[in-house]
Amino acid sequence: MAAGMTSRQANGSFEQEQDAKSALTELDKALRSGQIGLQCEAIVKFPRLFEKYPFPILINSAMLKVADVFRGGNNFIRLCILRVGQQSEKHQDKIFSVDEFTRRIFGVIHSNDPVARAITLRTLGSFASIIAEKKNVHHSIILSMDSTDSMEVEAAIFAAEKFSEKSKMFASSVCHKIGTMINGLATPAEMKLKLIPILQHMHHDSESAKKAIVLCNSVLSGYPGENFVILTLRTMTKLTLNSLVSMQDHILLLLTYLARDSRSRVKAVCLDDLRLLVARAAYLWTSDNVEEVAQFSLKVQSLALKVKAVRVLNAVCGNSAVNLLSLSRDTKVVDVCREFCYHPNSNLATQAMQLLTNLAICKCVGENLTEEAVGAIQTYLLLLAVNPADENMFKLKIVLKNAVTICKNFPEVSEKVVHTLTNILALAEEPSQLHICECLAAIGSECPSALNTVSPQILASLTTSISDTSKEISQVQVHLCTLLFQAQYHKAMSGTVHGQVMACISQANPWIKYKVARQAMRFSQYHVAYDIFKSLNLQIVTEQVHYWLLGLQHICAAENCLTLVKRDSSNLTSRVSDAVELYTKSHATLKAASSPSSPLDFACGYVQLRMRVLQAHHLLLLSCTAFGAKPPPALSSALAVSNGQEGTRWAQVIQQLEKCLTEYKDASSFAFALYRSAFDADSSSLFNVNTIQQCCNCMKSVISTIISTIRTGRSNLGERQFLSNNKSDSSSFSEPPVNATIKVMHEISNAMDKLLPDTSSTATISHKLIDMLSWSVSSFVKASPSFPRFFFQTLQNTVVKLAVSPQQSPNQEPVALRADTNLSLKVEGVVQRGDRPALFRHVKSVTISVSTALVSRSSVTNPNMKGNESTSVQLSQTVEPHNDYFTTSFILPFPALGIHTAKVDAGVVDENGVTWNTGPSTTITIKSHDDSILRQQQQQQQQQMRARVHGLQVQPSTSQQSHYIKPPTAS
Repeated sequence: MAAGMTSRQANGSFEQEQDAKSALTELDKALRSGQIGLQCEAIVKFPRLFEKYPFPILINSAMLKVADVFRGGNNFIRLCILRVGQQSEKHQDKIFSVDEFTRRIFGVIHSNDPVARAITLRTLGSFASIIAEKKNVHHSIILSMDSTDSMEVEAAIFAAEKFSEKSKMFASSVCHKIGTMINGLATPAEMKLKLIPILQHMHHDSESAKKAIVLCNSVLSGYPGENFVILTLRTMTKLTLNSLVSMQDHILLLLTYLARDSRSRVKAVCLDDLRLLVARAAYLWTSDNVEEVAQFSLKVQSLALKVKAVRVLNAVCGNSAVNLLSLSRDTKVVDVCREFCYHPNSNLATQAMQLLTNLAICKCVGENLTEEAVGAIQTYLLLLAVNPADENMFKLKIVLKNAVTICKNFPEVSEKVVHTLTNILALAEEPSQLHICECLAAIGSECPSALNTVSPQILASLTTSISDTSKEISQVQVHLCTLLFQAQYHKAMSGTVHGQVMACISQANPWIKYKVARQAMRFSQYHVAYDIFKSLNLQIVTEQVHYWLLGLQHICAAENCLTLVKRDSSNLTSRVSDAVELYTKSHATLKAASSPSSPLDFACGYVQLRMRVLQAHHLLLLSCTAFGAKPPPALSSALAVSNGQEGTRWAQVIQQLEKCLTEYKDASSFAFALYRSAFDADSSSLFNVNTIQQCCNCMKSVISTIISTIRTGRSNLGERQFLSNNKSDSSSFSEPPVNATIKVMHEISNAMDKLLPDTSSTATISHKLIDMLSWSVSSFVKASPSFPRFFFQTLQNTVVKLAVSPQQSPNQEPVALRADTNLSLKVEGVVQRGDRPALFRHVKSVTISVSTALVSRSSVTNPNMKGNESTSVQLSQTVEPHNDYFTTSFILPFPALGIHTAKVDAGVVDENGVTWNTGPSTTITIKSHDDSILRQQQQQQQQQMRARVHGLQVQPSTSQQSHYIKPPTAS
C-alpha cells in the first residue's frame, strides 16, 4: 500500500509539472500572436496560473515573458500587465531573474509617451518588494515628480509611496523632496493631499520618523483646512504606530484637537485614532487621559461623537493595562456608564453597558458594579431580542457577549442571566433565538450547572416549536436539542426528553437529523444518536456517506454497551469486549468511507485510539479476573519463603501486568502521535485527545506502582510521579466543563495514597491492589470522554504541498546516481490555507526531514566503501515560508551500490514553537552505481575464465594422467 501511494504521489507531481508546462506553453503562444485580444486574454490568465502552480521556475519564466510583452506592447497591454503585478504581489519574490526583469520593464521609462511612463512607474511601484534598492528606479521616480504631466506625477507619487514602504534609503532621500513640494506654491492642493500619506512610511529609523513628524506638524500649523488636518493626523497616527516614536506626545496632540477643534469630522478622526493607539500601547495611557475622554463624552452634544468616545473608554477598560491606572471612586468613567447606560439611543446605551461590564470585571474603580451590569444586560436583552430588525442584531450580539463574560467572571450570577435568556427565548423571533441559544450554550460550557435549572423551560420551548406540523424544523430546534444534551452531559437522558427529541427529529430533513445526532455524540447522548443514525442509513444512496453513517452507528452502539455496565461492575468485562468488537467494525467501516478528497485521517485515528484504550482495559480486566480465579500456587509461596524474595510468589501476576503496561504505553504513544497530527483541530478537540492520553498515563503509573510494590514489598517505588503531579497541579485540566475523566484521575490518586502508605506489606494488600486495578478501569469506562468537534468538522484547513527534484520518470524508474557523487535534493513547497486561516494557530515555519535507506544491495561491491560505513542518513531543516512559499535543499550520499529510497516528510511549527506532523510524505528511489568498478570486475571475471580455460588445455586432469604409462628410464 505504501509503495502504491508513493507511486501515485510521484505520478501526481509529474502530471502537475506537465500541466504547468503545457499551460505556460499555451499562454506563450497567445502572447506571441499578433492579435491584441489573444494577448490580453493570455495576460489576465497569469494570476490564476500562479495560484495553481506557485513555484519559482514557472513564475520567473512567465514574468520574463510578460516583461517582454510590456516592453514591446501598447499601453492597454501594459495596463493589463500592471493589474497582473498587483494581483500577484505575494508571488513576486519568486522571480529570481530580478535584474533582467527590471531591465525589460524599466526601458519604457524613457518613452516619449507620458501615459506609457505613468504606467511604467505604477508597474515599478507594484514590484517594489523585489526592486526596492534599485537606485536607477529611485532616480527616475524623483525626477518624474517634477514632470509637467499630472498623470505622470500621480504615478510617481504612487511609486514613491510603495518604495518608501520597502526601502529605507529611498524613504530618507524622498522625505526632503516631499517637504519641498508640500511647501511649494506651485504644487496644487490636491497634489499635496496625495503627498502627505507618503510620510506614514518614514518609520525605518528614528531620525526619519522625527523628520516626518516635524514636517507633519508644520503642515498642521500651515494648512488648517479640514482635509489637511484630518489627513495629517491620520498619517501621524500610522507613523506613530509603526515607529513608536513620541507615542505619548501624539496622544496629547489628539486630545488637544479633540478639546479645542470645533469641527466634528476632526473630532471623529481623533477618537478613531485614539482607539487605534489604545489597541497598540494601552500601557502608555494615564488616568488623566481617560478622564479627558470621559469628560468629553459627557459634554459633547453629538450622539455619534459620544458613541466614539465611549468606544475609546471601552478599549482602555477592556485591556488588561487598565489595572495600571489609579482611577478614583468618583471617576468620570462611572458617571459615563450611569449617564448613558439607559440612553434612548441604543448604540450609545449598548456601548455604555459594555463599559459598565468591563469596569465590573476589572474592579479598578473600587466599587462593586456587578449588580448594575447584570441589570443593564437583562434590560437590553428584553429590548433587543423581541425586535428582529437587522440593525438590532449587532447590538444583541454585543449584549450576549457581555452576558457570557459576566457569567464567566462571576458564576454566582449565571443562574439569573440564564433564567432571563430562557424566558426571552419563547418571545423572540427566529434570528434572535439563534443567538440566544448560542449564548446559553456558551454560558453552559463555563457554568455547567446553570443549564440544569432551566431544562424544563428549554424542553417546553422545543415542544412548542414542534407543535406546528406544517412548519419545517430549523436550526433553532437543533440548538434547543443541543442545550438539552448539554444540560444532561454525562447523565442518562430521561424518556420524556428522549421522546420529545425524537418527535422533533421525525419532522426534520436528513441534514437536520444528522446535525442533531452529531451534537448528541458530542455530549455523550449515544442512545439518541444511535436511533437517528439507524433511521438515516435507510435514506442514503451514496456509498461513502452510507459507510460514514454506519461507522457512526457502530460507535454509538459501542458506547451504549459501556453505559449498560452495572454499578457493581459484574458485567464490565463482557461489555468492554462487545465495545471493542463494535469499535473494530467502526474502524473498518470508516476506512471504507475514506476517499482521496476526504481521507478521514483524524476520525479513523480517533476511533482506533478509543479501540486501543478499550483493548488495554479488557486485557487488564482479564488479568485481574485470572488472579482472582487462580491465586499463586503454594509452591511459589514456599519458594518465596526459602529464597527470601517475596516478589517471586507473584511472578505470574507481574508477567500479566507487564503485558497490560505495554498496551497502555502503546495507546499513550498513539494518542500523542494523533495529537501532533491534528494541526487544524480546535483547542477542545486537542484537550479531548490529551485527556485520553492522560488516562493511559494514569493507568501506566498505577500498574507500575503495583508491580514495584509486589516485587520489593515497599510502596515508595514505582512511577507515582504522574499521580502526584496530577493531584497537585490541576491547572492543566482547567478546560470547561470539568471533564469526568479528570475527576477519576484525582480519585485514583487519592485512593492510591490511602492504599499504599510509605510502609506496607505485600501479602496483606495484594488482593486490594488487584481490586484497585479493576476499580480504576471501571471508573474510566464509566467516565469516557465524548467525541470532539474535529471528529466531525474542520474549521481550519491547512495543507502543505511539496515538489521534490529530481523526480522519477513516469515509468517509476530509479534516479541513476554514481556512487562517488552526492545527490542534490531540492524541496520546494507551498502552504495553502483555507477560508479561515490561522483560526486556531498559524504556520510559522516548516520542518523538512529526509531519511535514506538501502533497499537492495547490488551484487557488485564497492572497494572504496568501508565495511562499517552507514547506509542510511537522516537530515532535517526548518525554513520559514515567505508568502506561503518555502524552499530548501539537501546533499545526500549513497556510497553503497544498489537501490536506495529517500523519504521526504514535512511538518509545520506553530507560533508557540510546537512541531506538528502534518505531512505530506514523498518517496523517491535512487540507484547507486559505479561503471568503472563494474567494468573492472567484468574484466577480472573474463581474465579468470581465460586462465581457467588455458589451464585446462595445458594441464590434463588426474583422471586422464592415470591412463598413461610412464616409460622406463635408461640406466
